[in-house]
Amino acid sequence: MGYLSSCNAESAIAVCDPYNCGFHRRKKPHKTKNNGEIREFAYADLVSATSGFSSGKFLGKGSHGSVYRAVLDNGKLIAAVKKTKMNCNIPADNEIEILSRVYHPRLVNLIGYSSDTLCENQLIVVEYMPNGSLYDLLHSASYKSPGWHMRVRFALQVAKAVRALHSSNPPVIHRDIKSSNVLIDQNWNARLGDFGLALRGQVEDVRFNCTPPAGTLGYLDPAYLEPADVSTKSDVFSYGILLLEIISGRRAIDMNHSPSSVVDWAVPLIEAGDFAAICDVRVGSPKDKEVVRSLTALAARCVRSDAGERPGIVEVVECLTAVRKRVHARPVWSNRRRCVKGVDKSLVRNSRKVSSVTSVVDHDVEATSDRMARTKLITEASAASVVGPDEIGLDDDHMALVRGNRGVETKTPLMKLRKSRSMGFLQSPRPMNQNSKNYVSGIVKRRNLSEFD
Repeated sequence: MGYLSSCNAESAIAVCDPYNCGFHRRKKPHKTKNNGEIREFAYADLVSATSGFSSGKFLGKGSHGSVYRAVLDNGKLIAAVKKTKMNCNIPADNEIEILSRVYHPRLVNLIGYSSDTLCENQLIVVEYMPNGSLYDLLHSASYKSPGWHMRVRFALQVAKAVRALHSSNPPVIHRDIKSSNVLIDQNWNARLGDFGLALRGQVEDVRFNCTPPAGTLGYLDPAYLEPADVSTKSDVFSYGILLLEIISGRRAIDMNHSPSSVVDWAVPLIEAGDFAAICDVRVGSPKDKEVVRSLTALAARCVRSDAGERPGIVEVVECLTAVRKRVHARPVWSNRRRCVKGVDKSLVRNSRKVSSVTSVVDHDVEATSDRMARTKLITEASAASVVGPDEIGLDDDHMALVRGNRGVETKTPLMKLRKSRSMGFLQSPRPMNQNSKNYVSGIVKRRNLSEFD
């Protein structure tokens, strides 16, 4: 499945924190923002839940351990258990510490932990993501390549996850944003996971200033050369690489292409305005050309070499929200229609329009002019569209008096049309003779102009 896995072309740089080395004291469980207390599991329960960490339960490799599927609480809870060694457990302790204080629906959240001093194993229990990783969806032949609706949604969801981290108090810098750390849940939503390299605190903190740079080659910020360089803009750079990967379907580093770096390949094309050349050939360009232009321009800003010129993650979310609205917007004139079947086609030739309203023809019901639909109430007979009458008039009771070409005379109240942008035209008088097909009625309803998915 590639759960929390890193591709072979990428090399993860996992660095122990020298400031915290040797510090293994277990802190008391914290309550997350969803009011759920982090659980301390019995080690034996997790061994049983993973069938003894069997190969059949194996999901993949993370940055600092193997991940297994676990069934807990008599089948009520399905989780992922990350197994690491205690002698290298600084990333594991770090992940527990951060995730116990940060909760968000766009993150792979912490459920609990356990440890066994005899076997020197440290276990982290997190939410189970059954649909693999974004890396799998983009690069594995086992998956159908996602379309633009899904790609833009994933990009926005990851950006919201990063925004949640950066806006927490104190802020969290992930330092390892990449497609293999973006996992897909049961509802096909993207979640950001693997916090082994994350830092929590203000940039001025001593911990930040003594932690060597860390991340994954291909996603690592080139401006992050020493501890003092770390900032939230380092995450923005990594996110920009991920966004280029989503747009193009190319890996961050792919030795089968020249240049091998997606940045070195994509940025010159963006600067030249050749946006379509960057799009994944498996899905082509989106129909709305503004979508790909906005996405590529945003990605290019995120990967600027000068960290000060990159946008903040809040601006990234705002841009992607606007793009997603364009992707999901339906054509304005996509109408919902309801028509009455059984119209006698031979009568269409004899139809007479007595107003500017379009007549009802065959099995299709056509809408009235927008001007008519928006501004007028039909209060007289001339506003009706009737198929096949010889005469039409009003009686003293303001009833429509219609004489059909077969001599059938009917009285019917006139239909009023509200001042609504959502309704078109509508109805003709109904004949007294139910066997006659001289008359039809129909309703056309327009989609609200502001309606989106």
